[in-house]
Amino acid sequence: MAALVHLLVPGHAQAKHITGKTTDSIPVVQLEEVKVYGLAKNTNQQLLHYYTANQAATTEDILARLPELNMIRRSSYGMEPVIRTYSSGQSGLLIDGMRIHGACTDKMDPASIYVEPQNLQSVQIQTGHGFQSGSVIGGSVDLKLAEAVFNDSGKWSGSVSSGYQSAANAWYETGKLNYSGNRLAVMTNISWRKAGNYRSGGGAVIPYSQYGKLNYGVTALYKLNPNWTAKADLLLDDGWNIGYPALPMDVGYAGARIAALSLRNESGRGRWQQTELKIYANAIRHFMDDAHRLNVPMHMDMPGESRTYGGYASSRLVINSNTQLDLKADLSSTFLKASMTMYQQGQSPMYMLTWPDNNTLQTGLGAVFSKRINSASVLMLSARADLFSKVLTTQTAKDQLSVLNKPVNNVNRFLKNISLEYSYRFNDRVKLKTVLSYSERMPTSSELYGFYLFNAFDGYDYIGNTLLIPENAWKAEANISGKSGIFQYGLTGYVSRINNYIMGIYQPGLSTMTIGANGVKQHSNLPYAMIAGAEASLIVQPDHALWLINTTRYSYGEDHAHNALPMIPPVKNTSSLRKMIGPCAVQAELELATAQNRVNSKAMERTTAAYAIAHLRLMYSGALAGNSFRIDGGVENLFDQAYREHLDWGGIHRPGRNIYLQFTFQF
Repeated sequence: MAALVHLLVPGHAQAKHITGKTTDSIPVVQLEEVKVYGLAKNTNQQLLHYYTANQAATTEDILARLPELNMIRRSSYGMEPVIRTYSSGQSGLLIDGMRIHGACTDKMDPASIYVEPQNLQSVQIQTGHGFQSGSVIGGSVDLKLAEAVFNDSGKWSGSVSSGYQSAANAWYETGKLNYSGNRLAVMTNISWRKAGNYRSGGGAVIPYSQYGKLNYGVTALYKLNPNWTAKADLLLDDGWNIGYPALPMDVGYAGARIAALSLRNESGRGRWQQTELKIYANAIRHFMDDAHRLNVPMHMDMPGESRTYGGYASSRLVINSNTQLDLKADLSSTFLKASMTMYQQGQSPMYMLTWPDNNTLQTGLGAVFSKRINSASVLMLSARADLFSKVLTTQTAKDQLSVLNKPVNNVNRFLKNISLEYSYRFNDRVKLKTVLSYSERMPTSSELYGFYLFNAFDGYDYIGNTLLIPENAWKAEANISGKSGIFQYGLTGYVSRINNYIMGIYQPGLSTMTIGANGVKQHSNLPYAMIAGAEASLIVQPDHALWLINTTRYSYGEDHAHNALPMIPPVKNTSSLRKMIGPCAVQAELELATAQNRVNSKAMERTTAAYAIAHLRLMYSGALAGNSFRIDGGVENLFDQAYREHLDWGGIHRPGRNIYLQFTFQF
């Protein structure tokens, strides 16, 4: 089934998402007036507090609390989201439906780092079907951007917020301003973060974990007529002096420029509904360097760039009251280039391309057919086809890659995806969903063209392989959810067989490029791999002022030879107990993870010990000069435990005791 997590971020307006005809299962939250609609009502508001427990949290912190997501951590900045252990190449990460590609060969800049919570309206996670975001085997995450809000004509509104966190001596400042007229609404926002080297549990300072960033943007809505609205978005993000303690290099600068124009019709009348036309462009610049590292055998600069242009058209055809067809056609073009300059003492600088200049042209068409069979049953059939063409764009790129004795001509692939979902509501309190799917995904530019990319996780240089076959996956998933008295629950199980699984294979006949590397691996196809797992959630609400939220997740993976796949997290459980006392709230949390001793020795993977950490959070809201304010404070890692999660690279411990305070004023 398609697990759709719909999370709204404080201070933003209503967001909606419809899966087939099952809109009753997805509450709608309108936070400007603190009103909650839908079946879950107050529970959904508490889920919001659970996901955004710390008001200074980054987008990565929010994503890490979603049951379907794990985060690969190389630093306190730039964590890479993965869906159910599927890597970033196997799943999709979009910003407001737009394709965006990081400019770093070492995955230091997943698209999520260029979006701050103030930019966010919702997070939508698709795990099983639909393929509306593209041909992927692991699902997709779409970070939907916040919109300007229409309210009273000529009305100005906004907020300012300031806060401090002790573990990294970090400051977080943000502001938002919204103007609403009769037909025009404009919202601007800005945020600034500055963090030093953080302290881990026990007080050890983690060097090269500092960062600074500035994020700013504007979005505008204009009502062309009662049915059609035009929207413009501009989002800019700049980061500097970003340390990566688990990697041999840091980042001097990482910046994004994201722009989009769209037209949409959400009138809900006629046979064609929810129509949207959108064009967009984004450019990413990323500059790795080791200028501030000590005892570096040879200094290097590694700049990279990414440019993407695209657009899509989507609409819903309402065939009758029980049947509808969602259609989406999209097109994108992405250019990538990254290089390395090595400065060896006493010799001329050496230059090479690490991502030889390449361009990816993608065209796709997706459809979702939904049929309500009766009052209890819904059937959904999803299909998508994509045509990919990857090409090296310069002769220099072709000449360099030819030394690997692989073809350098265009790589063209036609990908197919199809899924079937059936949902059945036994009664008002119990619902079952099942899905079977087949999907394919395109090899990434690193997997095809990467030229001696050093992987700090296993210590090997990696090279690409233009003869790779696309992975394909057969997946099955089932979910049961329901409510009984004060309890709400959900349980999901999934299993997938991935054929032509892409993994780096050691090549003993090749020499390393990186000083001290363990050897060279080339991306190659294995016969298959298996991934399985489960997620569970439980919400207990004894009364209107007390909530207990608990989530548990587990993953398992192995290759065709029954070796453990690398980067598979152990069982993790998070519990949150929240109590409202008048204008105050107290929230206690406990995170538990079992040890992970099932590791991949060929990937130089290390075991991870079990851990338990506790957090205590406080909130007070009130009125000031006819407006509202909120004070958030608390202590994370209350007992200053030294710990790391299994997907944390380099054995680097996470922050220790962190005391935080955030003040927010809304007008």
